[in-house]
Amino acid sequence: DQLWRKQTARQCLRHNPAVVLDLCCGTGDLTIMLAKKSKKETSITGYDFNANMLERARQKIKKKQHGNISYIQGEVSQMPFADESFDCITIGFGFRNLTYENPERDVHMAQICRVLKKEGRFFILESGIPENRLIRFFFRLYLKLLLIPVGYLLSGDSQAYTYLARSASGFFSTDEIGRMLSAKGLSIVKRKSFFFGAANLIVARKP
Repeated sequence: DQLWRKQTARQCLRHNPAVVLDLCCGTGDLTIMLAKKSKKETSITGYDFNANMLERARQKIKKKQHGNISYIQGEVSQMPFADESFDCITIGFGFRNLTYENPERDVHMAQICRVLKKEGRFFILESGIPENRLIRFFFRLYLKLLLIPVGYLLSGDSQAYTYLARSASGFFSTDEIGRMLSAKGLSIVKRKSFFFGAANLIVARKP
């Protein structure tokens, strides 16, 4: 997944954005990759609702001295940013939490569109379902028989990994995501699949 995050960061920075928002940034892996590869004057904001994760993210940038990163805690449904604040918005494996079986999905999508500038781009790195039937069969088997028990052994939280496996196996196709984005005025301009479609990078543009 680190390689996929690097690809996402590269794709975002190809457009020389001045202001970038990394949504659902967690402990800051993608945020830091954006900072590493960007110009020093590029402003990067990591945004997440989890205070503990953000604290870990802040500790990481203390060690690596990325002065162009700021972290803000808050809900995506109530982002404290002005309209059209960001040239690019990235989200690494958090789009599913905002949209899958989430009653506030439309609010989240509206907020993302609101803070993205005209001509701005939205980069979604998210898990997917392989299109090949044989690979898809083994992928779902892995989610059920390996991911849940191993995740439970490592974390002690079976509920979180059960949700992760269930949402990964039942998540939207790229066509469904495209329709979701289109309903909010965004159009997909690029798609890239990783590991036979187990993860996808979707790039959408605001006209």
